[in-house]
Amino acid sequence: MKKVTIILAVFSFIFISSIHANIRLGVKGGVNLANASFNTDALQTSNFTGFQIGPILEFTVPVVGIGFDAAVLYSQQGLKFEYSEESQSALDIPVNLKFKFGLLGLFGGYLTAGPYVSFKLSGDNISTIILEDIHQEFKSQSFGAGVNLGGGLELFKRLQVGVNYQIGMTDDYKSLTVADINGKTRIWSITAAYFF
Repeated sequence: MKKVTIILAVFSFIFISSIHANIRLGVKGGVNLANASFNTDALQTSNFTGFQIGPILEFTVPVVGIGFDAAVLYSQQGLKFEYSEESQSALDIPVNLKFKFGLLGLFGGYLTAGPYVSFKLSGDNISTIILEDIHQEFKSQSFGAGVNLGGGLELFKRLQVGVNYQIGMTDDYKSLTVADINGKTRIWSITAAYFF
């Protein structure tokens, strides 16, 4: 009987929380600073500047301030070496657990963490000269996955401005010239989201 009571209490809490939850749709955009980290010291990259934009959905239980957000973002990324750079585009789909807290009346803060998947849209093959006479070719992988960590401020309950760090867990680049050379992308993003 106790188990049934506990299960009913949990389902009741979830049902009541979902009735009082805030579900919002908005648009998110920002600036990306992408950098690929290779498993060899011979390849040194620098930050590639791009952008991201797309719709975002936020679900929050107001009483506890916990919820999640999910987005579908067109993201411009790239690879930048000393002598060359290559632009790429991807469709990033992050799903983050979100914790929101009040600061001063109309202002609040939030923290996010969660997984993402990425589907490359362009920039499949990269040919680049890394060191004056050495020619390297890289294959950009069509699928990637990793984790996001972020935080920011919410202004006037409609605008969120934040910083996000995207950590690639799968190889985003593989060398076609030298075996066993691969790279993972790390992206810092400064973003703004407006909710309707």
